[in-house]
Amino acid sequence: MGKYKVGDELIIVNDPGKDNEKLRELTTLSVDGDFAQISWGIQILNVEYDKPNVTLTYKNANGEKNKVFAVCKDVENFVQEKVLEKALLRAFQNEIINISVCKNK
Repeated sequence: MGKYKVGDELIIVNDPGKDNEKLRELTTLSVDGDFAQISWGIQILNVEYDKPNVTLTYKNANGEKNKVFAVCKDVENFVQEKVLEKALLRAFQNEIINISVCKNK
């Protein structure tokens, strides 16, 4: 990411190549004998809270942008971090479903 000041305006330029490279580094599958480990990387682009809902916009390692939604059923105990965790889990679930669909084509 590069930051440049033009007059009074600050312009931020993101390098999608570096973002995609970082996401690929985070996304790994390793097997060690009888043990396996998976690590999945996504980039959080935007989080919108609208009690009791949260909308998460993210980018995956292929550079695709997606949105997922989560709902906090216990509105009286609405905690942004917990609802965000739920949305992140949905994003990871979505990515796993997408990779299995792509492999089956």
